[in-house]
Amino acid sequence: MYNEQIENLINIALADGELTEKEKQILFKKAEAAGIDLDEFEMVLESKISEKKQTVKSVAPSVATLKSDKFGDVRKCPSCAAILQSFQTKCDDCGHEFTNIDAVQSSQKLFDLLQAATLRNSKALTDIEHQKNQRLESLSQKHNSGSGLANMIGAKARGKNQEEEREDLIRELDHGRATIEKSIQKEKANIIKNFPVPNSKEDLLELLAMATSNSYDNDGYVGVEEEVWIQKTDQIYSKIQIVSSKDPEILEQATAMVVSLMKKLPPKYKNFTTFPDSVKGKILSDIDNDKKRKWENQVKVGKPYAIVLVVLVLILIMSFLIPTLQMLSLLSIVGIPITIRRFKKALKKDNDLNF
Repeated sequence: MYNEQIENLINIALADGELTEKEKQILFKKAEAAGIDLDEFEMVLESKISEKKQTVKSVAPSVATLKSDKFGDVRKCPSCAAILQSFQTKCDDCGHEFTNIDAVQSSQKLFDLLQAATLRNSKALTDIEHQKNQRLESLSQKHNSGSGLANMIGAKARGKNQEEEREDLIRELDHGRATIEKSIQKEKANIIKNFPVPNSKEDLLELLAMATSNSYDNDGYVGVEEEVWIQKTDQIYSKIQIVSSKDPEILEQATAMVVSLMKKLPPKYKNFTTFPDSVKGKILSDIDNDKKRKWENQVKVGKPYAIVLVVLVLILIMSFLIPTLQMLSLLSIVGIPITIRRFKKALKKDNDLNF
């Protein structure tokens, strides 16, 4: 119908059964340059698109799934139709950032799964507590039934038996509670471990923020659940290192979150992940600056305690040399350990950074 060049362009553009906005602009530009009526050209394009879609539908599913699509094996930029590599979060040609609208809720999905597990087990814990109250009440009624005279005879022996039965019952039910709590801990750990790490930038950063915030709860203790979150943080950060080859901004943001977590973790857990060479220099520089700041703070905090300690030691020495000052030795003996204890407590606020 049209010249060979335009027909070839139409066939190439419709090879995957779809026409992107960029492809459409190119075709209309060529048609206009060739003096073709644009309204007529648009009708022809719509007809060809419809024919192509019908052809695709008639092909076997195993073949149809091979079409070039932004969600298929061959990924295409929805803005300029450029072919993309796996794990890209930004198009090299036009700079378009990819957002999978259905997947941007990763952290919310994980949160919902953990909440559902907690609620399921909370019901079991409530049932255990209800059962405990009922059985304790039944035990009390059993031992307190009978006439007043019967209760008086052998009251001591019955009281001992009642206490033993009560303790056995509490141990049994507490064991059941512990089993349920262990079960929920294991179930939540499996949910976290097996939750898939997404590919989109928004999802990765959102999920990493969730993982790092749950890896440490500021009490200085890292339990089983925190350990699983630390492992998940490493898994997400490793994925980010893969996708960041085309998007260094995401690596910078993710590294900041990971370093912030490392600063808070006990020394045993600080080396839970590895950093790429491109950011190691900056991290080491930040750590050195942080250590210097901490040392300056420690000197500032320790100075008044050191002065007090020196004064108390001098008083203690003088009390032994001058008999009239012996009463002051008690002040030094009490004051020195108190000063040292408070000094240690002040320094404990800053943890050493051992990466």
